[in-house]
Amino acid sequence: MKRPRSPFFTVLTIVIAPAVVALAVTLLVLNIVDARKEPSTILLPTLSGTALIPPRGGVAEAATGGDGGETGADIPIGDESGGEAAPSACENPIHIVAAGETLGHIAEQYGLSLDEVTQMNQMLNPAFDPNFLSIGQQITVPTCGVPMPTPTATPTITPVPTRVVPTPGPTATEQPGRAIVKVARVLNPGDVTSEAVEIINEGTSVARLGGWQLLNPRTGEVFVFPPLNLFPQGAVTVYSGVGENTAIDIYWGRDEAAWQPGDTLQLLDPQQVIRDEIEVEER
Repeated sequence: MKRPRSPFFTVLTIVIAPAVVALAVTLLVLNIVDARKEPSTILLPTLSGTALIPPRGGVAEAATGGDGGETGADIPIGDESGGEAAPSACENPIHIVAAGETLGHIAEQYGLSLDEVTQMNQMLNPAFDPNFLSIGQQITVPTCGVPMPTPTATPTITPVPTRVVPTPGPTATEQPGRAIVKVARVLNPGDVTSEAVEIINEGTSVARLGGWQLLNPRTGEVFVFPPLNLFPQGAVTVYSGVGENTAIDIYWGRDEAAWQPGDTLQLLDPQQVIRDEIEVEER
């Protein structure tokens, strides 16, 4: 004889069993569906040339792993446009001089001063003259600024010690010579045919008698020596009459006597300094 089932067992059979079966079927279906799907790939940002998004912050940090470690090299980061463009070099324009233009007018056209344009062109050509321009001449306009000249270092001059050599004093043979010109005598005063004055050099140097004079203060008669060199211990005779000059005889060319006994005879140099003076004696 069968025992009647309890109400709890009946509820469990009716409610729980179908739920468990439904859950098992659901899990089985999900597993079958997931098995057919390909696994998704997760892309992480890298520092390679194929990275889609460039790292920011000036230096790439993605390879540090977030722990502050170094990657071995700093990688500069460009701007959002993909890189920083290099600045273009500035070029000064060239102005061709037209008729009637002056350098000041050209400088004013470009908003510059005359000194700036002059300085620039003189740096390029030292012979550039700002006051003289020719038609068709090329003028460099320093719109980019006048470059500052590079200062040239002044070489340091090291003084070289020198030895002062004393100048030897003159010896007896090195003493400078001196001309001593005197009137030796007056021959035959009053006779023009034989009257003469004898001059001697008692010094040790040549006497240059050009421009010297023989003077008679009483009459004012003057004889001027022609260019003549009188050597040391040499003599020359000046005749009052007419004759032909030689190395030792000179002729005054007079037709009457120049000296009388008792007259004073003076020998003067070109500076009118009396070098000798004698009284004429009768012979």
